[in-house]
Amino acid sequence: MSHRFAALALALVALPALASAQQKVDIRRAATPTVSVRLGGHFASLAVTQWAHDSIALTGVVGPGTRFDGGALNPTGPVQGMKFFVETAQGASTAGNRLELRVPRNARVWVKAGSADITVDGVAGGLDLNIMGGSVRVTGKPRELLVESMDGPVTFTGYTDFARLKTAAGDITVTEGGGIDLHLSTVSGAIRVAPGERDFQRGRFESVTGPISYTGKLDRGADLRFDTHSGAVDLRLPRPSNLEMDALTITGTIENAWSSSRPIAGREGRGMELGFSSGSAVARVSIRSFKGNVRISPAP
Repeated sequence: MSHRFAALALALVALPALASAQQKVDIRRAATPTVSVRLGGHFASLAVTQWAHDSIALTGVVGPGTRFDGGALNPTGPVQGMKFFVETAQGASTAGNRLELRVPRNARVWVKAGSADITVDGVAGGLDLNIMGGSVRVTGKPRELLVESMDGPVTFTGYTDFARLKTAAGDITVTEGGGIDLHLSTVSGAIRVAPGERDFQRGRFESVTGPISYTGKLDRGADLRFDTHSGAVDLRLPRPSNLEMDALTITGTIENAWSSSRPIAGREGRGMELGFSSGSAVARVSIRSFKGNVRISPAP
């Protein structure tokens, strides 16, 4: 987000600079339908939900040794942007810092935390979520979805125009989901994809050592690409499907139980290659793996 926020809003409820005991948070402001909200710092959990009001409500509790700051871009009218920060004193626990944020449906929300469990439900604007540990779970149809996590798992259920989900060790799971342009990448986590009623139009699935599994249908004209170094790739696709397949490994194996086409030895006798086309107006699937094994089979 590019908004520049004022240090503190005059209309906000005044909070002590450093809480000596658990205290309630209850901040409510009228807002524009597309308000931008930034929330960062040290908290254990955050639930973000949309509601049918042109306003923002941040509620919850913060524990001892916690400082809470917040501000608005335009403190005298419906806010266009707000910024909140939760800071704990050295050695203080963040376990008691639990917040709930309600925003207009088309709001844009940016969150950055250390180890926190973040859930988002029903927000149709843009989401930009960043954690070290904990977890991220998003449900709904955000216009844009950006998530970065080190160790925490990421789960998305819904549909989006644009998504970039990235982890180091955390698993990435997409269930009953789809979108126009999605890119899922991990180093050692597992990627699991099971599309819903609306599939992906363009999908990129990348890992270094983590396995990738995809189970479900392929929409007409879809373009899916799977790339891995040593992680296994497991595709379970419905039959019949109009499908153009292009798979290649350098040292890994390819097993095809989906069609009668059989893989052949790769170039210079290394690895394996598989290519076939079934039907017209096809979905295109490309697989590239260095050491990981590839399996293609019918969906259950």
